[in-house]
Amino acid sequence: MREIELNVVPSPPRTWAPVRAGVAFLATVLLVLAYGNMVDLVVLHDHPIPTLVFGPALWVLLAMAVTMLVPSDLRSRSAVAWAFGGTGLAVLLVGCIALTASLFGLGIGSSGRHGNRIDLGSSADGRYQVEVFSWQAVLGEPGWDVVVYRRDGLRGTEAYAGCLFSEASANYQAIQSVEAGSVRIATDEGSIAIAFDPDAMRITQPIPVDLCGGHG
Repeated sequence: MREIELNVVPSPPRTWAPVRAGVAFLATVLLVLAYGNMVDLVVLHDHPIPTLVFGPALWVLLAMAVTMLVPSDLRSRSAVAWAFGGTGLAVLLVGCIALTASLFGLGIGSSGRHGNRIDLGSSADGRYQVEVFSWQAVLGEPGWDVVVYRRDGLRGTEAYAGCLFSEASANYQAIQSVEAGSVRIATDEGSIAIAFDPDAMRITQPIPVDLCGGHG
């Protein structure tokens, strides 16, 4: 009796779910680092990730990671829905906390991420820049942060020069000049000089504290 040979093709190895969850968590960490520009890359400084892109992307990556941690035999539609719903609420809660902190002035610092950039000035060689960010206090009064930035190849360094607050009779008008070590900005009450160490990127003459009305 003739034997019949059967060619059995082995099934491809299955990807281990925890590994995929780890990849998703790693992608989440990289996304957060890129959004906050933790490594001070010039390309991310010039082209920051919009919040409207960051929020949904963070939610999807976290939801995928949590879903992969659920055992395959328990990974039903309801379990996936709970994973996406829970991570969505967590991302929304963190966003609300960050928004509240920025409204109460807790987020004012060197990053300037609490406001929108409304003005930009550069030195003649383009190495030094001054950025002005607008923000609002709790009752809606406008304020402005001033940040000095130095471009060093692929990376950059910034220093927070202080802020202006409308209730302190200091309404921002324009950037007047930017040089290596000095900046001058105009307000409706006159001109303000800012000095900094161009090598250490340390502010040596910040905006007077009384012009920020206690928000600095």
